[in-house]
Amino acid sequence: MQNLPSTNDLAKKYGLFAKKSLGQNFLFDHKITDKIAESSGEISGKNILEIGPGPGGLTRSILQKNPKKLIVIEQDSRVIPLLEEIRANFPNLEIIHGDALKLDVGAIFGGEKFKIIANLPYNIGTVLLFKWLETPENIESMTLLLQKEVVQRIVAAPNNKNYGRLSVMVNSFCDSKSLFDIAPGSFVPAPKVTSSLVKITPKISDVDFEILSKIAATAFNQRRKMLRSSLKSLNLDVENWLKKSNIKSDLRAEQLSLDDFANLTKNFK
Repeated sequence: MQNLPSTNDLAKKYGLFAKKSLGQNFLFDHKITDKIAESSGEISGKNILEIGPGPGGLTRSILQKNPKKLIVIEQDSRVIPLLEEIRANFPNLEIIHGDALKLDVGAIFGGEKFKIIANLPYNIGTVLLFKWLETPENIESMTLLLQKEVVQRIVAAPNNKNYGRLSVMVNSFCDSKSLFDIAPGSFVPAPKVTSSLVKITPKISDVDFEILSKIAATAFNQRRKMLRSSLKSLNLDVENWLKKSNIKSDLRAEQLSLDDFANLTKNFK
C-alpha cells in the first residue's frame, strides 16, 4: 500500500475522468470509502465482489481489511491499468474486464459464499439488484451505494408513498436497512442527487420470484386503483383469487403487506 499514490493521484496518473455515459461518479474520500467497507460487516477472510471500482478508492478500503479474495468487475477499459497497479500491492485482488449485467455473479467464486460491496453506476443499479435477487443463494450480503430515492423505495413499508414493486421484491427475499447518506459534493463529478448506502441481506423464502414480480408489477402499475381493477390484466378470476388469499378486493397495492403478496403468489393459478 505504501508504494501506491493516493486514489486521486492515481486517477490523474492514468488520465481517468468519470464518463457520464457509464453512469460514473468517483469517490476519492478515503474516510467515506472506509466507512462503506466498515458498514458491510466482517471482511477479513471473506470473498468480496465489487462492481465498477473506477479509480479504486473503495477497492483499497476493502483490501485493507484483508479479504480472502476481492474480485472487481470493471467495464471501462481505461481503468484496468490503474487496477493492475493496485493488484501489484494486493495479490488477493482479481480483475474481470467485463459487463456485470452479462456475468453470472452467483458462480463467480466457484459456489462459495461472498459479499457484494459497490458504488453502483446510477444507470444500472436497480437492474443489477433485480438480477442478484433472482439467485441470492451464494450472496451473504449486499452493501450498495445508490440514489437516495432508490434506497427509500427499497426500504419502504406498506402505506408509504415510496412503497412499490421494488420494496416488495427486495424485502420478500431479503432484509434491508438504510445506513447513511452521502452528499453530492463527495463525488467527482457531483451528481444532482444525494446518495444513500443500503445493506441488503438475503433470507430464506419459498415465494416464486417470477410470479411475485409479475403480480407486484401489475398491482403497482395502477397503484391508485383497487385490486379488483388493477389485477384484471392477469386474466384470472380476481375476486375469487383475492378471497382465497384473504385479501379485500377494495384495497390498493400500497396497502398490502409482504405476507399478502406472498399469499397472492402462492394462490396464483
